[in-house]
Amino acid sequence: MNDNAIENGLEFKLSKSGRKLLAVFTPSDDKLDNLTVEIINRRLEKHGFSHLFISEFGLGELLSHYNNATAEAFECEIGEQRDAKCEIAVSDDKLRARMTLTANFGGKALTLEAIQKAIQEKEITWGIVSTEKLDALLVKGTCTDVIIAEGLPPVDGIDAQFQTMMPNAIHDRKPKIDENGMADYRELGDIPIVHKDAVVMQRTPPIEGKKGCNIFGEVILPKVGADTPFSKDMTGVYINPNDENQLLSSVTGQPVAVPNGMTVSPILTLKKVDFSTGNIRFDGAVVIKGDVTEGMNVYALEDVVIDGSVINASVKSMGSLNIKGGVTGTSELFSNADINIKNGAQGSQDQTEEEKAKNTGKIVARGSVVIGFTENFHVEAGTDIVISKYAMNSQLMAGNKIFAGGKNGSKKSSIMGGSASALVQIKAVIVGSISGIKTHLQVGLNPYIQKRVTEMKNALIAKQSEQNDIKKILSFLDEHPEKSNEQTIAKLHRTMSKLTMDIKLSKEELQELMDSFAAVDNARVVIDRGVFIGTEVQIANTFWKADDNRGKSTFTLVRMGGAELYVS
Repeated sequence: MNDNAIENGLEFKLSKSGRKLLAVFTPSDDKLDNLTVEIINRRLEKHGFSHLFISEFGLGELLSHYNNATAEAFECEIGEQRDAKCEIAVSDDKLRARMTLTANFGGKALTLEAIQKAIQEKEITWGIVSTEKLDALLVKGTCTDVIIAEGLPPVDGIDAQFQTMMPNAIHDRKPKIDENGMADYRELGDIPIVHKDAVVMQRTPPIEGKKGCNIFGEVILPKVGADTPFSKDMTGVYINPNDENQLLSSVTGQPVAVPNGMTVSPILTLKKVDFSTGNIRFDGAVVIKGDVTEGMNVYALEDVVIDGSVINASVKSMGSLNIKGGVTGTSELFSNADINIKNGAQGSQDQTEEEKAKNTGKIVARGSVVIGFTENFHVEAGTDIVISKYAMNSQLMAGNKIFAGGKNGSKKSSIMGGSASALVQIKAVIVGSISGIKTHLQVGLNPYIQKRVTEMKNALIAKQSEQNDIKKILSFLDEHPEKSNEQTIAKLHRTMSKLTMDIKLSKEELQELMDSFAAVDNARVVIDRGVFIGTEVQIANTFWKADDNRGKSTFTLVRMGGAELYVS
């Protein structure tokens, strides 16, 4: 090694300790115009320093100083001698140890004994890889985060399990399908029940876990499976005297699952619901042989069957709702499944727009709504609305399809006045009326998202209006400080800050909703016999209005460069 050769004013040499590589420049006539990394690397190899660790930062500093046109004598550190390193990291759960080997640069090389010593210093005693694998890593020279020791994780115990013995049909009742593949929304079958002494739930005792061991040889105890007993909050059941892990029904009735148990509620049967019974709230199924009279409320966790009518009353069912009579006035019906009304819904007539907003009857189902007719009613269905006769001055909203007028006479309108909105299709016999009453039909957009967008826009306008009002008040108080106080100003500013944040969040939520508000392909309106003047058809954001009476019509959206409503 020659560490004293000077070329072009540049000399490379070791520090006094022998571990640092220095570059020394002395101004000379043969100084290079442009020193490069490639030239430096050739010089280092020539003088026997290429095996050392070379710092990129040091090289940059050398090039910067040397290539300066007025460079004066300088000295800088550009490299060093480094020993090989072995680093061992233990995971937080003490189940793994990972090793990183760094090669030496002119320093001491690693040995197998040094690696084994590093493992011993970490006090790792369990799950260490073989000596052969450690030796192979040593020969390789470098590695990063290689697992060299691995413990055995514990296997947690399993908690006591509770399995209902009830058939799925209890929570999955669906319309029957006839031989033609058509769904009969009127025939949903009987309400499922369990009989006295039937098995309703089986408990499986907890399963013991298995111990583990970490890389330090320490035993890891498993999580113990919880020995949870049957719930104490149960009625209508008892524990089998011959099997402490089995529940039997003590009555014939409707089974309802509760955490870690089962309740069997007998079906509640009433002649009618009026002042003699009071409002009804029942955690099971309800059968009412007569009417639900004015002002009364009925709530059930399961199906509700009413043989009579609902008269200006409220019925809410977490199952299906079947009414063999009709619905009148401002009644409100809700079902978490399907609603079937054999006759129809007759709302209040001759109301102002303000009165309609407050007093219109409502029928809302998460599933489908099947009904004879609707007049002056608001009807919503998560899937389909099926109206056998007609809808007059009603608001219909379906998450899938609307069918109207299947049992009408050939000349009677199926949908007249009001509006009908469905995501996929509206099918009716005749729409509008000879008087030209406005009748709006819309498909192609999710009516629920559209409703939410409208509500959010109105709320946003109200907040912005309130914000402007506060700005005006603050401006007035700023001009008339004698009419204000610190508490009032502080309260106004807090309200302003909250409104600003609310408006920002509302705009973001509204934008997200608008981004998801896409039109549905193949949406259509199908009218079997006729369309009267005054009828409006909207598919997505494209509109059509009947300026004269026409016969059988199908409305679809054609996209050829732009959206165009096609009538055939």
